Amino acid sequence: MIVKGDFGDEVNKLISYFSIAKNNGFTLIELIIVILILGILSVTVAPKFFTSNGFSEYAYRSDAIAKLRLIQIKAMQQTAVNNSNCHQVLVTAKKLGAPDDCDSSPSFTNNWNASLLATGIEIDTKDDISFATNFADNTFSFDNLGRPDSCGPCIISIIGEDTLKIQIEKEGYIHAL
Repeated sequence: MIVKGDFGDEVNKLISYFSIAKNNGFTLIELIIVILILGILSVTVAPKFFTSNGFSEYAYRSDAIAKLRLIQIKAMQQTAVNNSNCHQVLVTAKKLGAPDDCDSSPSFTNNWNASLLATGIEIDTKDDISFATNFADNTFSFDNLGRPDSCGPCIISIIGEDTLKIQIEKEGYIHAL
């Protein structure tokens, strides 16, 4: 309890002010506004903190760009005239990388393990993410200058909670959109 005494007029006024201000609280409008703001934040922002959805796509995009650049560099380094090396890129709904066979219909084998290969990635089955492309047969190859041969620009989409894109320019530049 604050007691007025012989402290002078200014101090007595200050004591009176704080004793009055101490009794005041928030108004009903202020409380409603704060509750509304907390409600909006809890509905929009809080779910992002408790799930990895939306973040996995960015990780897969970074990994896919690295794998595409690796295949491209291999194509530029292995420039023998009768080169039997495969510099194709095959994209399926859940896999992206160099196929196991480079014949007329390239494919991934059943025992294809992307974690053991430096030139491929596979989307985890628990992730609701898939790849999509804008080019025919979901395959293309790099020439000895690092340019894609059958598409340009080639666009690979990573579809999940967010849709992210990778573009391979006709000159060979690989980048995120």
